[in-house]
Order: sequence, then structure tokens, then C-alpha cells
Amino acid sequence: MKFSTLTSATFVAALLASGAAQAQSVTFEQDRSARDAIGWPSHRATPVVADFNGDGIMDVYYGGTSCTNGWQVRGVLVKGLGGGAFGSDLEPAYEDYETQERVPMTDDQGNIVTDDNGDVVYLTDDTGEFIYQTVTRQRVVGMKNGLPFSAYGMASQTLDFNQDGLIDMLIQNIGGNDTGTEQGLVLVKNNGRIVTDGGEAGDDFSFSVVADSVLASLTMNGAGDGWNESNEYGAVAIGDYDNDGFPDILYQTWGWNRADDQWRRDVALLHNVGGTGFEIANVFRPMPSDVPEPNRIGIYEKTLDTITFDEDGVEIVVPGQWTDTPTYAIKRMSNGNVNFIDLNNDGWLDIVVTGWADGDDTERGGYELRYYENTRDGWFHDATHLLIPSVTDAAVSDVTSVWDTWGGTDNIITVIDYDQDGRQDLLLMGSAVGREGKQAYVLFNRGEQGDVVLEEHATKLVPQSGLGCRTFILADFNGDDVCDNFTRGWTSYEGRNDWAEAISISRGGMDNYDITVHGHESNFNGAFVGERTTSFGDLNGDGKLDIIATGWTDKGDDFIPSYNQADFTPAAPEKPEGLGARVEDGNLIVTWDVVSLTGTYGDALYNVYVRNNATGALRQVVPANLATGAQLGYSRFGAYVPGLGSSQPQAMKIFAGMPDGSYTVGVQAVSYTYAASPFATITVDIDNGIARVRESGMQLYRQGSMLVVAAPGSTQPVAVYSAAGQQVAAGVTGTPVALPAQGTYIVRCGSETLKVRL
Repeated sequence: MKFSTLTSATFVAALLASGAAQAQSVTFEQDRSARDAIGWPSHRATPVVADFNGDGIMDVYYGGTSCTNGWQVRGVLVKGLGGGAFGSDLEPAYEDYETQERVPMTDDQGNIVTDDNGDVVYLTDDTGEFIYQTVTRQRVVGMKNGLPFSAYGMASQTLDFNQDGLIDMLIQNIGGNDTGTEQGLVLVKNNGRIVTDGGEAGDDFSFSVVADSVLASLTMNGAGDGWNESNEYGAVAIGDYDNDGFPDILYQTWGWNRADDQWRRDVALLHNVGGTGFEIANVFRPMPSDVPEPNRIGIYEKTLDTITFDEDGVEIVVPGQWTDTPTYAIKRMSNGNVNFIDLNNDGWLDIVVTGWADGDDTERGGYELRYYENTRDGWFHDATHLLIPSVTDAAVSDVTSVWDTWGGTDNIITVIDYDQDGRQDLLLMGSAVGREGKQAYVLFNRGEQGDVVLEEHATKLVPQSGLGCRTFILADFNGDDVCDNFTRGWTSYEGRNDWAEAISISRGGMDNYDITVHGHESNFNGAFVGERTTSFGDLNGDGKLDIIATGWTDKGDDFIPSYNQADFTPAAPEKPEGLGARVEDGNLIVTWDVVSLTGTYGDALYNVYVRNNATGALRQVVPANLATGAQLGYSRFGAYVPGLGSSQPQAMKIFAGMPDGSYTVGVQAVSYTYAASPFATITVDIDNGIARVRESGMQLYRQGSMLVVAAPGSTQPVAVYSAAGQQVAAGVTGTPVALPAQGTYIVRCGSETLKVRL
């Protein structure tokens, strides 16, 4: 292990020189008519952008409160129709309820009687008391399509939690804010297109909230309060830590723990149980016994306090003692960040957690950063002591030096391959312990496979704090394959001491930015942004990332897409080559040649899937359309597969516990604009733990209740037969074919025949 404080000038110069392509500036044009076209403006909502119906056009979900509509709430589904046109699904679901109401007086014609002031006159009995009757009324209880109500939610993310090929949502619902909801993580399942009575898939699609007992039991601040002490963005991370193909969740907050019946800070790893729900995974071994643990609270068990009495009968409390028995729980913190990251470059996700950890009279409290190394057996061990070796070169490293160097408050720590060398790095923006002013630096991942080497580098980005509950956007808006940065926070940049908006547009290469900083104006180069309400995505289908925000404007609450006007032609990366696969210890290891992004020195990100050819069971890293390669949402870059470093001859992805069978394996390259190549595919036959690779022929892809057949060569006819041999559908390759119902079918294309179960 080693630690370096600065990147060499030679290295930085080489990276800047290699990014020679001159990138375009970025301006935006607001669409102020979208508000009326959708019909439900809102504020207190962060849009979630995704292709929910798999038609290649991005849709939007948002909640919040609509003062324009009498402070009502909806779970709004904005349907992308292409070219910046929108439809919306606003139909609420009602339930009947009975209530006791006063009986109005009526005249001989049945008209309600009013007094001189126009107020209704109600019937009374002989004692002057009002007479009541039972009346059945209706109230809104949700959306007819199943979408929930929610408020804010900067950390809301898309995923395919049950791997059915449809994109789902994990909504970070702040609760309260007139929504009638409580704070919580809300898992929303995409049910796909609704099948009409005629047996064909309709244009509508439905959702359902997954009633998961573990999600419902998590510690929460309470409705209306901030999440994770108002550091919302860093409070949720999604990744597959055990490589079983199902995305897991890391979460952090501070609040009332429903299980312990007390206030506390909380961090939890939620293991996805085969797409059926989640369980809390206490799978964290402490640091080795020869490494002093400065804060044992929650990591080791402690005996109970005991009470004795002195000779005068005065009560004496004897504090409990720490034991050597681990709890195997992850360290509880709040007001920090949780991240999945492959820090030692071995193909298994590790965990980095930061935040404030409580102490007591014997244990040090304060801001911590902990690194949990994945031991590839479903467990982690606390390896924080390995991040910075002791200055005395002793065998034991000083854990507190890690915290004093990189601990911090009111900051964002997020995963990105900042220098695009194929390794995942950590970008920190905010405040840090022992450092004056705001910070913006990156911890470069410089290790070889199985090793951890961190190298700190001060970036050229605008240092700001408070980003975790305002605006933080990291993506490529001008097509130079380097991330741009849109932020709103508190900064001391260029002598400021105030809230400010910062726009850092890459000019190609690392740390080569055009930077604009201005006051709290809710405007990024022409784009409308709202505090805690801003997202991004391609809403008009031109391949460029736009900004989407709800919020408060001169029209009241609003919904405003701001379209990217940068002058560049979006281009997808090349399709990966050199696909291969092998089985080691029951794990399928997929390999491929790295793909260089156009115009820069860097490597692409990767998305990988494996699908059982007999059952159709799917494991996919990030939701994407298998037939076209288009990303179905905007997963954070840390969720993608990295290249694992330029020293590796090939990139790789591991799928654990693969049983014998025939599989289609697909790999695609993805750029920082989220443009993606088609999937390169091979067929892998696993027999007695031995993998045999052969070229793929006909491929079958599911899009909800539709089937897409892909085959090499020109367009070919497709025929679909029932298990009894009766033809039930027909079409051509590359075009969705509607099936009458779920079941087993025989698909014929050219000379090939495959059985598929949907």
C-alpha cells in the first residue's frame, strides 16, 4: 500500500495533451410550454428519467405538490412521444368512504335553502342540535397506474431489481410536504405494458409499489425532515456486491429506528434476495485484532451496565465492558456518503462509507471514512487501516490518520473514473476535516488487481459544500467524452462566501474546463434548475443530455425541460471485440478488449448481461434494451463495469454461482453521454463447470409482453408457435412481436429454432 498527495505534473500534462479535440460550449433553451402540455405542474419533486415502456423514448416520473391544483399531489407519469412532445397519465385512483355530514334544509322543489348571507341552512332537532346523515364520498388514494406520491428525492435511482428486463425505481421519498406520505425508500416495480382484452399490448403501462418489510423497517428522520441530515444525494447507492446478478442497496440516514425504538445514526447493506425483496446483511468483519479500533460502538458487543450500592446504600453504576465479540454490522454514521466501488480492482464491489460516527467517554467520535474490502464470499472486512500506511513504517497503520485526512462534513463523495484509466476513483466536493475552505479533489485509484493505492489530486472543479441537498449533475453534455459538472452550493471560490451556481464545461482532457460561477439565479447557461428538483436526460431524442426540473417560477409551480444546444453530433462507442469467457470456482468470468472513447485518452464504461437460453433468466449490470443497446435510464457511473486499469489486457465482469447451461453473454461500451454501442454477444455453454464459447446466432429479447428477435444478416421473417405447434404470431427480425399471453413458445427464424418461456 502507498499514498501520494499529488499527481505528477508530467502525468497531468500528458492527459491534457491527449484530449486534443476542442469541445463545444453548452447552452440550453427552455421549453416553457411543457408545463401546460403535461397538465400537472409541481414543485418539491426531483424527476426520474427513464424509458419505462421500452420504446426508445425517455419518460419522466415526478411527485411533489401542485399549488396550481389546490395543493394536491399526484405521481405524474410524463410519456415521451418523441421530438420533445409529451403526453401524461394523471388519472388518480379513488376509494369510497363514509362520513357523517349535516343534513341541509330543502324547499318544496328540493332546492337547498340558504340564509341572507348565502350560507347553507341545516336541519336541527327539537333541542337545536344539527341532524347528521351518513354520506358516501370518494377520495384520491394514489394513481390508477400504481405510481406512488413522493416528495423531493435527490438520491432516487433506476434499477431492474427483479431482472425482468423492465426498468424499476428506488424512490427516496422525503415524505410530508402535503403529500400524505411518510419518509422512506419506496421500491416501484414496472409491470410493463397493459394487455388489452384483445390480447395485444396497449400503449399504457402500470406499476406497483413493492411491499418490502425490510425497506419499511429502516430508520427514517420523520415526514418533512431532511434525509441523512440533509445530505440526500450520498445516502443511497446501488450495486451488485455478491455478483449474483441482482442489484443490492446501501443506505444511510439519521432518525428514529423502528426496530430499536430509539434515535440513532444508521447505515445498512440491503441484500437483494433473488428479486423477491431485501434482507439486511450484517456481513462485516472488524479490522484485524492487532489494529487498534478507535471507535468500537456498534462493531463489538458490550456488556450491560450494572448497578451496585456502597456501604451507605448509594447507587453506583458500573459501566459495561467491551467484549471481543463482533456484531458483524457495518459502522453506523450519518450526514455522509455510501458508495459501492471496486477499489482493489478485482472485479468485486467494495464499500466506502463516510459520515459522522458517535463516540462516548471511551471511544472517539467524529467524521470517519471506512473502507470495507469484499472478500468474495459474501462478506467484507474492515480494511480502513490499509488506506494510509503509518508514517513510522510500522506494521500497524493509524486508522485515525485516514479520518483526519479524508473525513469531512456537508460533502459529496461519489464514484467516477475521473482520469479514465479504467479504474474507479472517488471524487470529493465539500468540506474536509483539517482543511481550510471548500474542497474539490479526487482520490485516484492507482492499484493493480487485488491492491489498493490511492493518490490525491486537487481538481480544477469549483469547490463547494451543501451539494448533497441542492444540485449535483455529473455527465458529458458536449460530447467530448469527459464529464461536465453542474452544481449549486456554498463556495469560497475567487473570494466568494455565499451560495453560488457553478458550471464546469470540459474542453477535452482532464481538468481542462471552461468555468462559470454566478449567484443563486436558478439558471445554468439558459437551463432552468430548481433547488433539490433537477435531473438530466435526453428528452427530445437527439442524443444530447438535457436538464429537467420542477420548481417555482413566475407561473407558480412548473415543469421545465431545458434542451441542450451544444453543436456536436452524438456518437456511440465502438462495439467491444475479443469476447471470451471461462469458469473459475463456479464463477463465470467474461472478458473483452477495452474500447477507447473518441476524442480523448480515456476508456469507455461497460454494461454486461448473461441470459439463460433455456429459461430466459437474465442478469444485467445496468438496465438496457438488449436489442438496440439503448440505456433504459441514467444509472450513476459507479454502477457500470470499469476497465480495471490499463495494465489489464482485457476488462472483465464476474457472475457468481453459474449453474450448467447454455447462456447468451452480451457486452456493450457506454460513453459519458450515456450513448452506448450495440451488445456484442457470444454463446457460452457451461458443462460440468467448464465453459465453451461459440458465436451467437439468433437472439431473443423481451420487452415487457413483446418479443424481439435479432439475427445476423438482413431482415428475416419470424414465426412464433405455441407449445402445441399452432402459429400464434409473426413478424420480422428487429421489430417487436406481440404475444397473446405468458407461456412457452417456439420461435423460428431462418433455419434456427429456439424455445422461449415468457
